[in-house]
Amino acid sequence: MVYDSPFGQFPQCTVPVHEIILDKIDQVIREEPNRVAYISAVDASQRMTYMQLKEQAFSVAQFLHNRGFVKQIAATVTSNCMEYMSFFLGVSLQGGALSGASSMFTEYELRRQFEDSGCTVVFTDEKSLVKARKAAQGLTAIKTIIILGNTAPAGCYSWADIASTRPDKKRHLPTINVEEDIVFLPYSSGTTGTPKGVMLTHKNYGTMLNIVQATRAASLRAKGVDPESVRDTLLLLLPFYHVFGFTMMCNVILFKTTSVMLSKFEPDLFLRSIQNYKITVLSIVPPILVFLAKDPRCDNYDLTSVKMIKCGAAAVGKSLIDEVKRRYPNLEGVRQGYGMTELSLGSHLADAADINKIGCVGKLAPGLQMKIVNPSSGKELPQGEAGEICVRGAIVMRGYLGKTRETAETIRDGWLHTGDIGYCDVEGDLFIVDRLKELIKVNGIQVPPAELESLLLGHPLIADAAVVGIPDEKAGELPKAFIVRKDKRLNEQQVIDFVKEKVAHYKQLKGGVEFIDVIPKSEAGKILRRQLRDRQKSKI
Repeated sequence: MVYDSPFGQFPQCTVPVHEIILDKIDQVIREEPNRVAYISAVDASQRMTYMQLKEQAFSVAQFLHNRGFVKQIAATVTSNCMEYMSFFLGVSLQGGALSGASSMFTEYELRRQFEDSGCTVVFTDEKSLVKARKAAQGLTAIKTIIILGNTAPAGCYSWADIASTRPDKKRHLPTINVEEDIVFLPYSSGTTGTPKGVMLTHKNYGTMLNIVQATRAASLRAKGVDPESVRDTLLLLLPFYHVFGFTMMCNVILFKTTSVMLSKFEPDLFLRSIQNYKITVLSIVPPILVFLAKDPRCDNYDLTSVKMIKCGAAAVGKSLIDEVKRRYPNLEGVRQGYGMTELSLGSHLADAADINKIGCVGKLAPGLQMKIVNPSSGKELPQGEAGEICVRGAIVMRGYLGKTRETAETIRDGWLHTGDIGYCDVEGDLFIVDRLKELIKVNGIQVPPAELESLLLGHPLIADAAVVGIPDEKAGELPKAFIVRKDKRLNEQQVIDFVKEKVAHYKQLKGGVEFIDVIPKSEAGKILRRQLRDRQKSKI
């Protein structure tokens, strides 16, 4: 059966994303010209007002125009920073798309994304400048490298150069086709394979932002609260290169509020920020929920201001949620959702009534359709029966950049096949029970086994390899490699070191290495990962 959203139809976005955000900025400026949007958790004197945000956005757009940037891709390699939103808006005003990369990426990983995206501009910070420049060497498409700060080495531009650029207010901005032009190009591994650029158009992502606003407003009105009267204080911790963190950054503007920004998770700084700024809503991933539930340092701070925790990127069990609720009695609830990068963020959003349904990820968002199908036959399944979750609607990505085959495998007849297994109850709430996808989730971050396997097979002493995720109390999962050796002299540490040199720390083989005689595979040559996971379980 096909499920329609219980919230009915929803108008699709018909304007560029930057217009949605700039409209909110203008509203705030009219109400309170000096309202602060972002504050640094490390140094409270570092802050950005809504007025400064708007001014810098148009300076970025003018600078990019002067550099010949129109409807191109701009890559970012930075930790979370206040300038991120200004840069994004400037790129969008020029009809371009932002492609965020992790500041933890190695030179090898950055170069792969720079090449695949065809980016012409790179925005980075001092910490990542050296590897970003090395990754860009020889890529003729990259014309401009911008570094956060007041100075820049020869051949680069500083943020000060960009911010001081005076906009030409008479200049005509590029015309944008919201149906076709992409605004955000995050990288995802999809259900399998190596990272691919997810093309999110203005229509895709703009509709998602509108859904976020509408569902928040409806939830507040259901409690008898005027959405315009609420000024939640948010904590921005999740990385902006990821669609979850990026949307949280946008939400600050959409909700016309103020946020405290962290560039990385530092336990005491995280807790102190909640206490000192009276954070009301926390958007986090499961490992940080584990920290809040179990770490004794939490008792040293007043965290009673937190009313709601929104947790995404991986499922959270009942026992952990119960533990958090017991420790923080002021907490109204832990709210989960469901989605993926290919769905512009989320297709299911839990409302107030869903909070106490453990394992529930909410109801289908407005304007969307869903069906549950048999993963093998594709046949639609009845309500209550578990199968692969498929979603259709305006938030479904345009496709994978330059990957026609992979796009066709994922989107069939307009339905995005998520690779996740779930079922719907009689009230229309979705429950996730398993996943077809082979991704490993380390601290909520995707690690594609195929990427690591491809890397391992490049080692001269490795005949065959397979990687699976093994359970870990802190990280959720850790990558473990099963290796068929060509030479018995190859040892575990050599394999670990080989991978360590080439990938970010969360992709490293911290689950270990095991040498076996043969990698189990199907007749079609597909790795039978379940057998490897069962082999691991038998040793516990």
